Amino acid sequence: MFFRYLREPTPTDLMPSRDGFKYLEYGMTALGWVPQAIDKKYQCVYKMWTIFVIGLAGYLPIGLCITYVKEFSTFTPGELFTSLQAGINAPGAFTRGIISFLNVWRLMELKKLLDEIDKRCVTDEERIIVHRAVIRGNKIYLLYQFTYTIFVTLTYLTSVCRGLTPWRLYNYFIDWRDGPWSLLIASFIEYLFMSSGVYFNQLTDVYPLIFGFALRSHLQLLCTRIENLRTDPAMSEEQNYFALRGCIEDHKLILKICDLMRPCISQTTFVQFLFVGLLFGLTMINLMFFVDLWTGIASIAYIIALFFQTFPFCFTCNLIESDCEKLALALFQSKWSDATRPYKSALIYFLQNVQQSIRFTAGSIFPISLDTNIKVAKLAFSVVTFVKQMNIAEKLKAA
Repeated sequence: MFFRYLREPTPTDLMPSRDGFKYLEYGMTALGWVPQAIDKKYQCVYKMWTIFVIGLAGYLPIGLCITYVKEFSTFTPGELFTSLQAGINAPGAFTRGIISFLNVWRLMELKKLLDEIDKRCVTDEERIIVHRAVIRGNKIYLLYQFTYTIFVTLTYLTSVCRGLTPWRLYNYFIDWRDGPWSLLIASFIEYLFMSSGVYFNQLTDVYPLIFGFALRSHLQLLCTRIENLRTDPAMSEEQNYFALRGCIEDHKLILKICDLMRPCISQTTFVQFLFVGLLFGLTMINLMFFVDLWTGIASIAYIIALFFQTFPFCFTCNLIESDCEKLALALFQSKWSDATRPYKSALIYFLQNVQQSIRFTAGSIFPISLDTNIKVAKLAFSVVTFVKQMNIAEKLKAA
């Protein structure tokens, strides 16, 4: 039953756009983000679970800061950089997770708007395109789940095998140096704390990407409807006019969907851009100078997870802008030259609006695009260059 949202389309069994967020919603429910999905008689227990999970994720930055204050001198360079990967990311991940948690209501409203725009998909061909977009959205979630789980699990296992805790998270009750069982228990507790923080991060990262793919599918469907305007000789001019009006309403609904999601995407991506360049740099330094084989594998898994945080959605935003350009071009090239005056008037109005591309910004400051992503990634190389020129890695090894 779990994989039913990955099934191939059949004429009698096609999924609506809202089902593209099904696995994402399962993940949010598991973390305590979606009380609407729980029976009312269990609401109190579910709220307690929500507070508990948020507490686990919220302790990460606090516990790591305490560790740096109390035990900084005991870190080896490799342990320090491995811990800093989490220590620097934890505050940003928790902040982004809380922003997403407070904006979960937008997902419920988004599904209603997607139901509304799905009503325009009347042919089997259009509904199959929607179905395939749903499959793609759910596969994206599973890919992110696998990638983030691999990173946390690899870091946990490689550290335990080396006789260390994974991130040196401060634990008042158990000292991992007291023996093998203390090490195993303390490491597993760290694994639980880090998993909660990482899954906060994962849901925040995958949410905009699934939305972007759903948005692109409806932009492409709208483009096809525009290309088909006034191509059916059996339709009267009045019917063609109403078909154009339908496309205008579809475009307004798409813009409404974007306006609904824009504040949440803007806030979370802004926080993400603040941290990701520095995290890339620290991880690359660790990988180049301090790791052994197994910790190197864990660091590579972390780099892949960092790559998943920014690049896919930035690339999708570029594709959305390209889809908007195709939309304007399709409208301009449609068969309107011999249309009636009301049709031409509506088309001019539509053309003026459709030429304004759909864009998303991070913190209303800079655009979310590949160009911005590359500029942020350059910070990583700047950090590595600084470390090499100052011989910091050699000094840390000698210390």
